[in-house]
Amino acid sequence: MEDDTARRSAAEQPPRGVVHVASVRGVPIYVAPSWLAIGLLLTFVYGPVISDAVPSVNGTVAYLAALGFAVVFAFCILAHECGHTLVSLALGHPVRRIVLFALGGMSEMDDEPDRPRDELLVALAGPVVSLVIAGVGYLATLGLPDGSLAGALFGLLGWSNLLIAAFNLLPGLPLDGGRVVRALLCLCRLRPAAATVASAWVGRVLAVAVALSGLLVERTTLGIAAGVVSLGLAAYLWFAAGLAIRSAQLRERLPEVDVGSLMRSGLFVPSDISVAEALRRAWERDVRGIVLLDAQEHPAAIVDETRVSRIPVTQRPWVQVSSVARPLTDGLTLPDDLDAAGLLQRMRDVPATEYLVLHADGTPAGIIATRDFARRLAEPRPGHRPQETGT
Repeated sequence: MEDDTARRSAAEQPPRGVVHVASVRGVPIYVAPSWLAIGLLLTFVYGPVISDAVPSVNGTVAYLAALGFAVVFAFCILAHECGHTLVSLALGHPVRRIVLFALGGMSEMDDEPDRPRDELLVALAGPVVSLVIAGVGYLATLGLPDGSLAGALFGLLGWSNLLIAAFNLLPGLPLDGGRVVRALLCLCRLRPAAATVASAWVGRVLAVAVALSGLLVERTTLGIAAGVVSLGLAAYLWFAAGLAIRSAQLRERLPEVDVGSLMRSGLFVPSDISVAEALRRAWERDVRGIVLLDAQEHPAAIVDETRVSRIPVTQRPWVQVSSVARPLTDGLTLPDDLDAAGLLQRMRDVPATEYLVLHADGTPAGIIATRDFARRLAEPRPGHRPQETGT
């Protein structure tokens, strides 16, 4: 129970450089400072638009109204992500956090839904919310006079949310439409990994199209600003699609990995010896992991190989091994019955270089190193011949 609590606590740590602003159904909402740049861009872009649509207002009022719309637009993005989150929670899939950043928003789930139907519903929830807001904006304009400030703002609200829904429904990962396509392909009995790769490559095609659109804009100040945003969005789509492809390939390899074979034998030493002495004992006994014991001789910390490698050899006799160890209080212990999928999730939740594996009775079973796991996943499959290249 304590290990599960530590794992959840570590997993709930916010990304760096974001600000916690609120929560919805226990899911924290964070805003990245980069969102301010988009807010200023929207103000700069829509100020002249409002001024042209509402001749009765001066420039200052038009830009203030545009600034107000930028704030409302942020809430629209948040509503879109809350749609994903609330449906995901209703279906029993925990959501770690919601993050708003320069290029939009993201609802970070603990894991992808196993059932295609669930993924389909979660993916569609965000665009449906955006379409509802677009409909509200359109209906509001029907009751307002032409040329009014309120009419212009509700018109922008309708068109912007329609654009959000339409763009997100494009059929490529990481967009919602890509998740819809993946779910439909899985419902048609295609393997999840193959469905992910297919929709991710469509996402990369979309990224190229967005990049080209950014290069073909007019060379005005407004056009250049739109082009920069398009190129940034294209880069995000490309790399996120690539991440989805790599994740799918890893998950397909997981059943082939024997977690037990990854375990290294460990050396248990007191925390008051030097790095040099700890390494000498490890080399002497031919072990590949070092665990520190507390005064009651219970495992208390695990030595980080990366930290050790940063200490010059000449200084190791004078540095205590405890200074290069990480306490076993934040999810660095693993049960010995953990499968490869669970191991991958733990490594994502609590990144580290080594983990201590414990038997059910709490006694140490061995040590698993992240690099050993990564190496095993990257090994060619039995009978698989690497593709040859050349001229």
